[in-house]
Amino acid sequence: MAWHLSLMAQPPGLPEAMVAATADEFFGSFLDAWGREGRFPAQVRAGYLRASRERVPSIVADYRAGAGVDLEHDAADRAAGRRLPMPVTVLQQDWGAALGFDAAALWGAWAADLDHRTVDAGHSMAEERPDVVVEVLRSLLSR
Repeated sequence: MAWHLSLMAQPPGLPEAMVAATADEFFGSFLDAWGREGRFPAQVRAGYLRASRERVPSIVADYRAGAGVDLEHDAADRAAGRRLPMPVTVLQQDWGAALGFDAAALWGAWAADLDHRTVDAGHSMAEERPDVVVEVLRSLLSR
């Protein structure tokens, strides 16, 4: 399910080359798998693919950091007792529990003022449920 995480966590060079060589197929497969049917009309899909294709090195670097240096920084922050002082809102797609972690518990350890919500949506919540995302953002900004 998350094979792309292992691929993009590899040392620089090969993952970027592999993803760039098949960028539209690579990113398109996630749009197909993670979106609800009909949420990506042709023009929107083309925009996502173009933007992703143009930013392969940055996208891969972000995933690589998430598997390495970000974990080191998180561990150092936990050891120092650091927490987020601002209000935090976490939106989790309704199938998120299938990923094997409890987002409310994870973020609750970092934020005293946490609003966790499960959204009836796939990975692309803003496209699938813009009404919910806007309402949640307004709520966060008012806190």
